[in-house]
Amino acid sequence: MGARVLVLLVFLLSATIFGQREDYIFGQLVDATQNEPIPFASIRVKGAAMGVISNIDGTFRIPMRYKSMGEILEISCMGYGTKNIPMRDLMESEANIIVLQPSAMELGEATVSANLKKFDARELMRLAIARIPQNYPLMPYSMVGYYRDYQVKNGSYTNLNEAVVNLYDQGFSKKDNFDNQYELFSYRHNTDFEVDSFAKQPYDYGGFNKIIPHAKMENTGGNELITLMVHDAIRNYQIDVYSFINNMSLDFLENHRFRLMGTTNYKDTKVYDIACYYRDNDYRSEGRIFLDTGNFSILKLDYSLFRRKKPGEHDMAMNPLERFSDGFKKIEGENLYRIITEYYKGEKDKMYLGYISFYNKMLIQRPPVFFSKFVVDLRDNSFKIRLNKVPANLDQIKNSDFKIKYKGESLPIKEFFFYEDERRFRVCPNHKYTKAADALEYIFTENDRAEISDLTYSYGNIRDSLGNKLDERKWEYLHQYREFFVQETKPFSTIGDIMIDSLMQKMKPLDSETQHISKRASKNDYWMNTPLPKIEN
Repeated sequence: MGARVLVLLVFLLSATIFGQREDYIFGQLVDATQNEPIPFASIRVKGAAMGVISNIDGTFRIPMRYKSMGEILEISCMGYGTKNIPMRDLMESEANIIVLQPSAMELGEATVSANLKKFDARELMRLAIARIPQNYPLMPYSMVGYYRDYQVKNGSYTNLNEAVVNLYDQGFSKKDNFDNQYELFSYRHNTDFEVDSFAKQPYDYGGFNKIIPHAKMENTGGNELITLMVHDAIRNYQIDVYSFINNMSLDFLENHRFRLMGTTNYKDTKVYDIACYYRDNDYRSEGRIFLDTGNFSILKLDYSLFRRKKPGEHDMAMNPLERFSDGFKKIEGENLYRIITEYYKGEKDKMYLGYISFYNKMLIQRPPVFFSKFVVDLRDNSFKIRLNKVPANLDQIKNSDFKIKYKGESLPIKEFFFYEDERRFRVCPNHKYTKAADALEYIFTENDRAEISDLTYSYGNIRDSLGNKLDERKWEYLHQYREFFVQETKPFSTIGDIMIDSLMQKMKPLDSETQHISKRASKNDYWMNTPLPKIEN
């Protein structure tokens, strides 16, 4: 993004913010050298546990009350120098553009000074995984954060669900986080953004209404929030999580090649930057892992899986360019999913979740725009077809455009007629055709109507005035995101005496009418970092 585009984006942000509530201060983080937005940066009130993570376009919002309290924002991101900004210096009526300077990458061998033994990247990762029980909390704790799931279509958010959630984790002494409990402090289905009801439906690998192309998401037995949290490979390091990472404690090292890229800084801490790779005939993966050079804790895991294109492959989707996009920008290769998990050092130097983001591409098969209703008419031994629109090429329709089969065998068409409204057809099969006589008698006998499922039909080149083919279902790429940004961590916090009825029902969607919204948290304690409506590339 050049300087000219950046100025335009600032204008768009300002125009949008004027129309929003004025009890927030808005900002956007920008790279000083590239003039590009910085996503997933930590913006925290210094000296407190409260804060947010920047959105994919680098934007964020902080409640105005922190400015009146004279607080300082501490802004940090992997690979950038930490920046402290007094909130009194921030503007209230327009977006605050905050520029971060990249940290210089230091190259060379990684040396552990304690015993001067040199480690290669694989050995560093082996050590980091082995030290997870030491570096992460074994005792129960809780986290309050902003959760959202949404889809991206044509560069804009759609189907945006938002919640403030209190998560109770029993600690890393438990094998995984499947038994975690959740409280919903607030929930909103944000209708300021487009609602696409068809794209909201569950994944359907039977009818192919909605799938993840070339991959499959197993049913985790929970809502979208649960689906997100079980994809934390660090928290769930002792169980299978997602392809090729699998069980991190057993499989990750064996499945990947590793390379030490150098060291960089995060919150003034020196960290190792390690790249990992996997490749087979069908897929390739790439990832970056950042380790604290002091205790070898995993600060960040950024992992993407790509499908390798096959020779002669073509794309039938009506928006094929989205195959090589994440909804926000064009990318190299067909990215099936990307999962980013970042932890930060908290009380007693234990590592706590900062945020997790799970992206996957999805492919939906839209219902036809120009469609028919097909009926077997036993009174006159014919087929009746009703259309929702008048065909554009009535004079060109012929017998061969009606393709009707019974148990896979084509039925001969003698003639067809259309009624005066030109939206209804009567299609008459040839009952005198010897080879089809038994099938036709079977179809048009009333007692045998239960077998009508063996009857299939399709059409030739019958189209409406916009060129839509009759009963044609078109494929379309969309992009699914699930994200959880921690605003406050409470070490040694347990679920205590909270009534079971106050907890989120994990097996039901967040928007279920029976979901319980807890009243224990004040609305002023936590806030939703709602994204701005329009995404600019």
